[in-house]
Amino acid sequence: MRKHTLHKAVQIALLGASLIVGVANADDEMEPNQPVGSAQPLTIVPGSGGEKGSATVHGVLGNLTGSPIGDVDFYSFYGLVGDVVTVDIDGGMGGARSVDTIVAVFGPAPGYKKLRENDDAGFPLDPGSTSPYDSRIDNFLLPATGTYTVGVSSYPRRFTDGGGLMSSSLNSNSNGDYTLIISGVSPPVLQINIDIKPGDGDSAAPINPKSKGKIPVALLSSAEFNAVTVKTDSLRFGPTGSEASLSACGNDGEDVNGDGLLDLVCHFDNQRAAFSATDEEGIVKGMTDDGRAFEGRGRLKVVPAKRAY
Repeated sequence: MRKHTLHKAVQIALLGASLIVGVANADDEMEPNQPVGSAQPLTIVPGSGGEKGSATVHGVLGNLTGSPIGDVDFYSFYGLVGDVVTVDIDGGMGGARSVDTIVAVFGPAPGYKKLRENDDAGFPLDPGSTSPYDSRIDNFLLPATGTYTVGVSSYPRRFTDGGGLMSSSLNSNSNGDYTLIISGVSPPVLQINIDIKPGDGDSAAPINPKSKGKIPVALLSSAEFNAVTVKTDSLRFGPTGSEASLSACGNDGEDVNGDGLLDLVCHFDNQRAAFSATDEEGIVKGMTDDGRAFEGRGRLKVVPAKRAY
């Protein structure tokens, strides 16, 4: 590990107990996160009640003590077209060592075009800042679905396209600690496993579109997904996952696949699911109680009435 990387890692570890208190689900900066192609990926945490998600990270530019050194931090996140994103620096000025931040957003690789940049957010101050010199980008409309990169630098080291810098100058406010908050981002859809007509084995589940019965579908729990936390009135099932075909779900979870985790078996109206002869998979879409969107896909085979069972 490089000397600078080790120094910085120790600084961040020490800051863990003393940085801004009360910020939930915050990560620490992980070096190396430069150049721009080595950006640290951030996990978007879903908001409550279906609100857009956010990511929070505590970072350090350069040193907390001693002579300033040149440093830039890059972070990446995945967003959807139409997301209106805020990129906010809190505690840059007034932290363990005050740093006059500059923040920028770059488009996807390979060009990393600079899309927005801010040096000083000015007034009014947002709740996490005590100085107008903390930077903030408001109302950034994502032009396309994809991975975006956020760069954090210090005045006067403004960014260029590709994540480069216009200046290499350093001053007394070039190094210090900060908190970066990215909000307004759609959390990625969680992919889950499902079993259409559980108990039928590994073959594609037979579906007769003319049947007036119900199709049982098991939503299978995993380390990332607890099926019993599903908001059942959000469930949709059919060839696109947008079909309002839910009939009912079991009151209690059951271990369908024998992995020790409680799964959820739901029944969907066959007619409202509206499968056609060319469909080869069924799609479940829904949300968990905490607002996390998910989808699952399972194999099926549309068969004529005389072969269906």
